[in-house]
Amino acid sequence: MTLHISEDITGEMFRLAACLICLIGAWLTVTSTPAYAKRTAEFFIVDLLMGEPVPMEVMLDDLAQVRVIYVGEIHTIARHHQFQEALLQGLTDRGLKVALGLEMFTDEQQPLLDRWQRGTQPLESLRDDLGEDYWTNQKDYEPLLLMARERGVPILGLNAPSKLVRKVARQGLDGLTPAERNVLPSGLDRVDPLNDRLLRLRLQVHRAFQEKSLDRIVLAQALRDETMARAVARFLESPEGKDRIVLVVAGNGHVNYGFGIPAGVRRRFDVPSRTIVSSESGELVLSETEKRQSVPVEISHEDLRFIRVPIGDYLQLIPLREPGENLASHQ
Repeated sequence: MTLHISEDITGEMFRLAACLICLIGAWLTVTSTPAYAKRTAEFFIVDLLMGEPVPMEVMLDDLAQVRVIYVGEIHTIARHHQFQEALLQGLTDRGLKVALGLEMFTDEQQPLLDRWQRGTQPLESLRDDLGEDYWTNQKDYEPLLLMARERGVPILGLNAPSKLVRKVARQGLDGLTPAERNVLPSGLDRVDPLNDRLLRLRLQVHRAFQEKSLDRIVLAQALRDETMARAVARFLESPEGKDRIVLVVAGNGHVNYGFGIPAGVRRRFDVPSRTIVSSESGELVLSETEKRQSVPVEISHEDLRFIRVPIGDYLQLIPLREPGENLASHQ
């Protein structure tokens, strides 16, 4: 398989953790159309432990039994966002109490999120409040955010501040002030060796990282993962979160194979969980700027065999598209 970078790193080249891509290219002949998927191609679910496609309702039956659901995405693929809406709708339609944790917001932005959720303002007002620290494709998350607000689902900011992540990526922990060190999560010294190997394999896609030490970049990824894990665990232990399921939406690279956020939460507050990853299936489109900033990287099936665990519990995907193929051809 060939990996390409999916996020602009100009000026913020160390926002690497937002889009570590797991590309899965497989033709599957059995498809089902979930009732929720009204604005996208037919997607279907594969139970990766059973090795079989399953209806959305069957997966929801299983998800209803756990406390944390990790949903991996590629941030710019519309199908992934629409699937997240289907999940939130399906869980809340069952009367389950849910909270929505998002990588796109930081824990420091929680007061702004709370104020937006209590009101009726459009998403643009939240973006204005966030200032320069808002995600450039925040509009893609608007239906999910509005659904959460309408259904009384708490929205949680999970991520570490971008400025802190960039500083760690450039200078390491030695470059931090005492005040910055005080806000660091635990676990930065416990990056799983398998995850470390996987990250270094994938980070070759960044042209800026070619032939450079990736130690601080991996550390910056760990900072994001552990900060998000700490936020999830704290909410689960809080009075507000004690009887809620937390639906965590983050880049595939933060949740795949049980690495990243799931491992950090498990270490802090071990509760039943499930991980769902979403395939690219040929839908990723790079801008010209992104193409210039990336290099093709071949990663084979054999290259990943060292992991020896499934990429998640469930895989959400569509049949593989060829470059330039119209999405409608699969409908």
